[in-house]
Amino acid sequence: MLAPMLVRAAVLLLLVGAAFALAARRARELTRMVRLGRPADRSGDLSRRVGREATEVLGQRKLLQRFGPGFMHALIFWGFLILLTTILEVGGQVVDPAFELPIVGGTAWLGFLQDLLALGVLFGIAIALTIRLVQRPERFVGSHGTDAYRILGLIFWIVATLFLARGARIALGYAPETWWTPVSTTVAAGLGWMSEGVQRATMWTALWVHLLIILGFLVYLGYSKHLHIATSAINVWLANTRPRGTLAPLKIDLEAADGEVYLGAATIADLTRKEALDLYACTECGRCQSACPAWNTGKPLSPKLLVMNLRDHLFEQGPRLLEAARNGAEVEPVPLVPDVVDEEVVWACTTCGACMQECPVDIEHVDTIVDLRRNLVMAESRFPSEAGAMLRNLESANNPWGLAQSSRADWAEGLGVRVIEEGERAPEYLYWVGCAGSFDDRAKEISRSVVRLLDRAGVSFAILGPRELCTGDPARRIGNEYLFQTLAEQNVETLAGAEVTTVIANCPHCFNTLRNEYPDYGGRFEVVHHTQLFARLVAEGRLRPGGRLQETIAYHDPCYLGRHNDVYRDPRRALASIPGVDTVEMPRHGERALCCGAGGARMWMEERIGKRINQERVEEAASTGADTIAVSCPYCLIMLDDGAQARTDVGRVEDLAQILDRSARVP
Repeated sequence: MLAPMLVRAAVLLLLVGAAFALAARRARELTRMVRLGRPADRSGDLSRRVGREATEVLGQRKLLQRFGPGFMHALIFWGFLILLTTILEVGGQVVDPAFELPIVGGTAWLGFLQDLLALGVLFGIAIALTIRLVQRPERFVGSHGTDAYRILGLIFWIVATLFLARGARIALGYAPETWWTPVSTTVAAGLGWMSEGVQRATMWTALWVHLLIILGFLVYLGYSKHLHIATSAINVWLANTRPRGTLAPLKIDLEAADGEVYLGAATIADLTRKEALDLYACTECGRCQSACPAWNTGKPLSPKLLVMNLRDHLFEQGPRLLEAARNGAEVEPVPLVPDVVDEEVVWACTTCGACMQECPVDIEHVDTIVDLRRNLVMAESRFPSEAGAMLRNLESANNPWGLAQSSRADWAEGLGVRVIEEGERAPEYLYWVGCAGSFDDRAKEISRSVVRLLDRAGVSFAILGPRELCTGDPARRIGNEYLFQTLAEQNVETLAGAEVTTVIANCPHCFNTLRNEYPDYGGRFEVVHHTQLFARLVAEGRLRPGGRLQETIAYHDPCYLGRHNDVYRDPRRALASIPGVDTVEMPRHGERALCCGAGGARMWMEERIGKRINQERVEEAASTGADTIAVSCPYCLIMLDDGAQARTDVGRVEDLAQILDRSARVP
């Protein structure tokens, strides 16, 4: 009796050792390929990282936002968490069929959970097949479908052989026939017609096949699209804990002694290690693609396909780079654009963050796209021709409109607005007007309304006037990091000189840059969006919307205020305070709101492919029957107003400040 057990134990150790050795070899290669990239500091903020692991990984929070496919994935994921105990049991039972886990083995609650969740895995597989074969959602286009079926098949046989082995063990008396393992007990009853010898052969076959599939799965995992099983939790842990709209700065030293200057991602080795790990973590679920405004309006950008193409390229090029590094040889670098990623893909992105919001494993698509843009702009001077005018205007006039800085405060004529001169100290609030609010005729109306409302509420504020430069947001998002840093450093110096403590911004792009990115350059001040301040002033009774407007309003969430900075409630609270106003939501709103099309410096580029994003959004607003489209961003105002011009079923497009101002002035 002892000799066969020793033989089985030796075979088990040999198989497990071989599988783990092969898996470890692949894991080492994958790790080394990630380390080809540039370091990315993702330390700190431990409590938030732990919280995300609990909610996003264990709790499947982001997947369950879309209940059907999310529930399917959760069933399989949670099932395999408890099935880790059955794998350990099977490992012992191929040596001794009577083996149970110490302490917990054979207990009613564990047996019940194992049966229940293993059955849940089978239900999950059925749902997955229904989605893929019957529903066939468009978001799966381009995914490696055959690999998905292969994985689902392996999972099915893992569970099927588990139930067969458990049923045979019960039939042979190695485990009790009880109510707490209903599926396994039912299988045992189904094996009752067999002779004891056949039952025993069935048990051994099921145990060994189960074990071999598990070990084969372990080795295959490193080569399949389901690599995310091993990497997604790591990717979630390393995800940026700062607001989603924050881009990591580049330390640009054009006079570096070693002559090496990083100017964005030219080749696969120029990606950061987090961006490379993103490629492993992709599940090919297509949620990013289905949310992308560019893809949904006929542009060539699919965040999913972008990641998949880069991953395929890394798998192809990575081993060559590692081999060359070992031998001290050189490999001809392959440019990512256009050899791997089409140039139109890079410029189609609005940096709205919808892809990152939807991604269940926290892939940072926007960071990768901006790094590709940085190389095109700073290293190769390649960008859409119309965007060149914007960059030249920023360089020469410090604003994208190219107008004289001396006219920056002309919009405030007759309003009695104080302009802070050099050497003067700012009052309670500095109103950061922004370039659109200073130079665009439509956006100037937002600035005037903000001033009237602040005056009405008795808020002490001032502006910088000609000393306010563009925050640099369009330069950074288009990829000109050097120009952005130049503007940021000048603005921070000006704000520090005026001893600014609190900034009001009505432009979400300015708000995001001042609040989240200027601290990297020494900016130390509080930043509030005008909708946040107005909501608070209304709640405090300092600002009282007076007149009834009697209109239906659909509020459009700006990407850089909502998704990037989680400001959703304040604009709606401010609107709800206006007498007579009835608010309606667009089909896509809140964290799933559709972009207006202006972000990522797209405001300054022509939209030549597919349908215009602003027209898509205006159509959605028109479907609500609203009289007014409310925005809280000058870019959104311009884009949606342009989209509404050709329609007769859309009323006015106004900023929240303009609507509050109208109400306040109604007797």
